[in-house]
Amino acid sequence: MADGPPLDDSDLDALFELSEIQQQAAFLQTASLLHAEGLSALLDQAMQIARGDPARARQLASICAQASGQAEAPSILPRATYARAQTHAINGEFEKALELIQEARSQYETVNDPLAAVRTNLGKMHVLNELGRQEEALEAGEETLRQAGLLAEQDPQTGLIAALAYMNRGVCFETLGRYEEAFRSYEAAEQGFIKLEMEDRLGDVYNNRGIVLVHLGRVGEALQAFEAALEIWQQQGLELLQAQTLSNIGEAQLLLGNYTRSLNAYEAARAIFERLDAGADHSILLRKTADAYLALNLQPEAVSTYRQAVEMLADSGMVDHSARAHWGFGAALTALGQVREAEERLEKAAGLFRQAGNIPMLCSVLLEQASLKDRLKDRLAARLIALQAMVMAHPESWPLENLYANLRLSELYLPDLESAEIHLESAARMARFLRLPTVDTRILSRTGHLCRLQGRMDDAREALEQALDKMEGLRGNLAHEAIRTSFLSDKAAVYDDLIQVLLAGGREEDLWQAFAVSDRAKSRTLVDMQTGAVAHEQPDPGEDGLAGELQNKHAELSAIYNQLFETGDASQARIQEMQNRAASLEQEISRLRLQSAGRQSADPLDSPLPLEPLRSVLQDGEVLLAFHVLDDRIIAFLVQSGNVQLIKGFRPLADIREMLFRLGDQWERFKAGPDFVNRNLAALERSTNHILEDLYRACFAPFDRVWEQGALDEPAKLTIIPHGLLHQVPFHALYDGNGYLVDRAEIAYAPSAAVYWLCRQRTGATFQNGLVAAVADTAIPLVEEEARAVAASLEESGLAIELHLGEAATTARIKAGAGNSDLLHLACHGLFRSDNPIFSALKLEDGWLTAADILDLRLKPGLIVLSACETGRSRVLQGEELIGFPRAFLGAGASSILVSQWLAQDEPTTRLMTDLYRGIGSGEGLAAALRHAQIRLRSTHPHPYYWAPFVLIGRR
Repeated sequence: MADGPPLDDSDLDALFELSEIQQQAAFLQTASLLHAEGLSALLDQAMQIARGDPARARQLASICAQASGQAEAPSILPRATYARAQTHAINGEFEKALELIQEARSQYETVNDPLAAVRTNLGKMHVLNELGRQEEALEAGEETLRQAGLLAEQDPQTGLIAALAYMNRGVCFETLGRYEEAFRSYEAAEQGFIKLEMEDRLGDVYNNRGIVLVHLGRVGEALQAFEAALEIWQQQGLELLQAQTLSNIGEAQLLLGNYTRSLNAYEAARAIFERLDAGADHSILLRKTADAYLALNLQPEAVSTYRQAVEMLADSGMVDHSARAHWGFGAALTALGQVREAEERLEKAAGLFRQAGNIPMLCSVLLEQASLKDRLKDRLAARLIALQAMVMAHPESWPLENLYANLRLSELYLPDLESAEIHLESAARMARFLRLPTVDTRILSRTGHLCRLQGRMDDAREALEQALDKMEGLRGNLAHEAIRTSFLSDKAAVYDDLIQVLLAGGREEDLWQAFAVSDRAKSRTLVDMQTGAVAHEQPDPGEDGLAGELQNKHAELSAIYNQLFETGDASQARIQEMQNRAASLEQEISRLRLQSAGRQSADPLDSPLPLEPLRSVLQDGEVLLAFHVLDDRIIAFLVQSGNVQLIKGFRPLADIREMLFRLGDQWERFKAGPDFVNRNLAALERSTNHILEDLYRACFAPFDRVWEQGALDEPAKLTIIPHGLLHQVPFHALYDGNGYLVDRAEIAYAPSAAVYWLCRQRTGATFQNGLVAAVADTAIPLVEEEARAVAASLEESGLAIELHLGEAATTARIKAGAGNSDLLHLACHGLFRSDNPIFSALKLEDGWLTAADILDLRLKPGLIVLSACETGRSRVLQGEELIGFPRAFLGAGASSILVSQWLAQDEPTTRLMTDLYRGIGSGEGLAAALRHAQIRLRSTHPHPYYWAPFVLIGRR
């Protein structure tokens, strides 16, 4: 081996396997490296390795330190100590790094190397800044520049030390929010590197300059700076710096509304950080990823990720990043209504930023505290806090924070239109210079809302239509269905404002446009899945351990579901413990799936269904009733014979909520047991019909007045599109005092007119192949009998049937057979998760099939029948996305689904299903067959609890 060169990777591996100092020294002696020059070359190699693999670099530096005595090379010891300090800093172990830096300086002074002693201040500045001790760091920088000036004539290396000191001063100023001073420091550093012809160092300048540009809202320029830095790091093969810059690119893309690109950059950075064991950078990335989840309204996933980041950062001593994590954590908790912990997190963040003197970040926290006060109905306190933030955030120094403060005040001053307009105009002026699509969308939506309140309807329409186009354009860049679903959940106000503006127009075309906007607000992600604009299967988790981690968590979740389902005599505390663990596992699974979503790409395909298909959505004789809730007021669009009509006069939503609560109480009474039910069945029927009559008058009678004018034939073919809380109303079972609505109409439901139209376009109106499966137990002993009867009935109709009962009804068989079946009938237990409905699940023989799993299937456009408990229940997000079994099966390719809205009883369900399939076999449409089956069952089981739980969603 030639004298003095660094070791190759295989030699390093061999050296690291030696545990004794004597063995290591002997190895280095054999390699002709056990002398000052050889160890110095090894330390140079260690510093090159540190930027890519800090743990490996530290091990090499430690060996050099131990060997310095035997090599009689005292100058090596301080270098090795300082190198070890740098590797600890990379891993976020800043107190240890500071201790070693001070030790290295003392050692340099001992060996009479004043220039090297001064150079240790560079590391000291970095570590002090991360520890939140910026003023001490700046003092160390001043000392470094003074000492470098004094030593300039002795050593040309002082120019490099000065440039690096300017760089670190810039970072300190950036952390303090003193952005102009940061820019000047970076400019001085850049000039120093250019003078020294060290272009490779410019990557640091570009990267840090980009961070400041982000804070100033000049995000497009920042992205260019980051990309220039990334190119330098790639040319030099410096993986750690590449990952750090990718993390910054992700942050910039997030602010520009390029959400998928942001997640892609974060995922690429994460893979490098994990491979290099760069703990500090990984914890910062976790915080940034949580910021992305929060921006996308994925609050549960954001909370889970912030919590993990806060725990990691607490041990690192990185005060600034810890404060940012607490700030985002508080914002996510506020969105979830967890007020007490949100207050604690925000106060913690405010205290840290206040102590550091970081005014812009403190302003950001104050604005979040103002939002929290507004959520608590203390608008005066909210205004005062937001005003404080606006005054602190000078528009020239901190334009982004000033913009956000004015935008928040424009919301908090309502209904004071004059004051709201003043602040909104200030925000709009700032926004024109920043060109941030996410900000522009908010300003346009607030402008439209304000103009509507002022009666300026033309201006309102223009602003709201622009806001909607921009908002849906941003959404169109999202690749993952879960992210698209969450994105609109806080943006319903734009649709509602535009609907009200269009309704004020008074023309028939305006009414059609209002109906189209109302439909755009409903189940958009389901439409995207049906049209292929977004993939609904989970992305490939790759081969980096993520797949195994997901599999393990799914297995544990399945076991928890089994325990929850078979609680028996378990204590309430034990049940709560299991529920908490299930919720925790579901959050972790969701987060891991979103992590894998960072590997997806998205084409900007997100255009709503054109108005023309909606005009012709119905066939002859069909009627569509589409509801829309505006605040607490209900309106409905009646579409029939190519015309649209607005229906008003419904009861307030609060009244309907109370009625549904009472109806739920009626269903709960059936859990008291058959003896109680049989003794009181007549009274139970009367009380239930009374509530159903109240509901009829509250949310259907205004439409029925049109019906009574002879506009509709009986039985009508009625499709109902609920909205919000109205998804819980069993319209087919509403009682008018003489009979039920099902007596007069064949009723189907749909999440939106676009979904209904798309279901209708799917081929497969006839059934050829079917899969029937059942899993019985003591609670539902007759489901296998039901499945046999269903299979026999379908075979009589000419279908080829695949029947799986008991042990044969496994998840693998259902998944494998579902894609080849025109008709899928599952009779088993269902578990509806109201808090996390995408994890609602069907209990098969060997495990649970969740709604998330169903989205991964490729189904034929046929009929799905879920003869299981509460399979029709869905959670409706604020963005009017149904989450549950109906959406999952329709999104996976089915065109119709039959599900139950409440606990379906075993024996009546068997009768209903037998009659249903007999009707389908005889050529009846699905809605007609269901209607006839319900009416026949009512002759023997008159209480709606027995005959009315099932609803048809999709193609009729």
